[in-house]
Amino acid sequence: MPVTGQTELTGQQRRRLAGDGYLLVPSVLAASVADRLASRLAGLTRATVDRWDATPGMRWEEAGVVRVRLDLADPDFGACVRHPLLFSAADAMIGPGCEVDGLSLRSPLPGCGHQGLHPDFHPGHSTSGPWQVLAAMWCVTAFTRDNGPLRVIPGSHRSARDPVDDMTWPGMGPHPDEVKLAAPAGSLILFNSASLWHSGTLNYSPAPRLAVTAYLRPPATQPSREPSTEHAATRTECVHTADVRRPGPGCRCG
Repeated sequence: MPVTGQTELTGQQRRRLAGDGYLLVPSVLAASVADRLASRLAGLTRATVDRWDATPGMRWEEAGVVRVRLDLADPDFGACVRHPLLFSAADAMIGPGCEVDGLSLRSPLPGCGHQGLHPDFHPGHSTSGPWQVLAAMWCVTAFTRDNGPLRVIPGSHRSARDPVDDMTWPGMGPHPDEVKLAAPAGSLILFNSASLWHSGTLNYSPAPRLAVTAYLRPPATQPSREPSTEHAATRTECVHTADVRRPGPGCRCG
């Protein structure tokens, strides 16, 4: 995979990632690479929706959101799983030898996609020391304030609390400290999905918003814990839970 531009985080970027729990790196992928990804994933989204339409009664895991586990070996996704910035960040936040053990599409359709704020591993998430997992979300299409961008609460990865304890309407409404991450297509959002309060937001645009997230973990020396959120469904059928306090197992954000 030819790589141009930045390949390692700067010292300032590492400090921001550690302190805020997330880092936005704009326009990492060349426009031509982002365009090819968008074409492939838009087709996958359309095919999935057509299959839902042809299968009355199919249950959704997350209403109005296409979520698909992608093949790590697919050459079309090589840039998403082998870019050196991912491993530079993982070395800094987790330690050396990290591996990509998952890659998933989350594509909220128009009028869908809002989630409650959550850390993926609550309860039991770490609030200090090496991160349990690093999520690397690729903005395949541009993230705007209106098309369902990822929202985060800076610094919340150090809190042992549940977001629902701090909000009148459990996790679903706006938070006074939230940041919605707008970014050009091809940008990379690195974040501590295990512990950082984050969620997808509502897509008000007329088109699906495309994002692919890779997950990096320490070497496989212990059983892997799947994130509870956009991030280990192996099928596109969805179960829409009425529990608004927090996402159920297998839910994905971003």
